[in-house]
Amino acid sequence: MNPEEIRAEIEKRRNQARDMKLREKVWELYNSNFQYIDTHLKEDPNVVLPEIRQSLARSGDSSKFKFKEQTYTLVCQHGKEETDRYRGDDSTTTPMTFKLKVNGELVFEFSMRQTITYGTERPDFYESFGNISAFIEGPWTEVIGELHAAMWATGSKFIRIGMLRRKPRG
Repeated sequence: MNPEEIRAEIEKRRNQARDMKLREKVWELYNSNFQYIDTHLKEDPNVVLPEIRQSLARSGDSSKFKFKEQTYTLVCQHGKEETDRYRGDDSTTTPMTFKLKVNGELVFEFSMRQTITYGTERPDFYESFGNISAFIEGPWTEVIGELHAAMWATGSKFIRIGMLRRKPRG
């Protein structure tokens, strides 16, 4: 392939990953599950999908686990936070880089920024998805959504059971 064909192929893959909303799926998986997994394992391990709980290995900003007979590694590297003040509200912006590996091979990498504005009533969250720097298509593109749904269902089930077990006030 000549350089122009390589650039065209890279752009085609980036567009494909964007169209599949893979940045959003990986962010959702991290934000809803892996960001808090250490706390969940400590406080109530049952809210973590058994397949993940039994295979999870954490190291710094990396989570390695098995799902559907494949080994995944999800990495979220936080950059230096920036603080700002706008119209009296403080905000913090954190750049992040996500990497997803399947069986040791990097299949997806992208950057994003999360801004949290601390308003008078509540914080507002805003995510800005950045550049896709790696994408290799494979079955993982479907499995990642299934993983998030399975983790969400497991956590929701145990949260509902816990709420039912609470004693009424008064």
